[in-house]
Amino acid sequence: MFPDLQKRVPRRDPFNNEMPLIDPVTMASTSPTDTTHPTKPSLPVELLPNDLARIVSQAHPALLLSAYYLRFPALVADPVSTLLHSLLPVAVIQIAYAVICLPAVGSTSKPVKKIKPGSKKTPEPSSAKTLVALTSKLCL
Repeated sequence: MFPDLQKRVPRRDPFNNEMPLIDPVTMASTSPTDTTHPTKPSLPVELLPNDLARIVSQAHPALLLSAYYLRFPALVADPVSTLLHSLLPVAVIQIAYAVICLPAVGSTSKPVKKIKPGSKKTPEPSSAKTLVALTSKLCL
């Protein structure tokens, strides 16, 4: 139809890779020299090995779910007010769960070793105990 127009406009090959595949917003470059730091897989935090922590860890989800189940009609009617009024009780429940069930930061909960008869008792580091005491005093 327009033979002279096709002669003047050079045709581009759609598979021609003249432009680099770089998104200036999200990527700096496509070079393989970018170093990625290997991340350690995160492990779940183990609960404290006492009976109270086990009981509270089982009751915690049930308590939260039942609180929202009982307040559901008010939550549908006025969500902002209901969530605002339930903020303090939920915060208290969450803080109580964290203090009772979770170990202190940096401490590892190790299983209690049984002492064999005739062996000497080795002293345990007291840093975890002081962290727990400090955390509980800050919460109070």
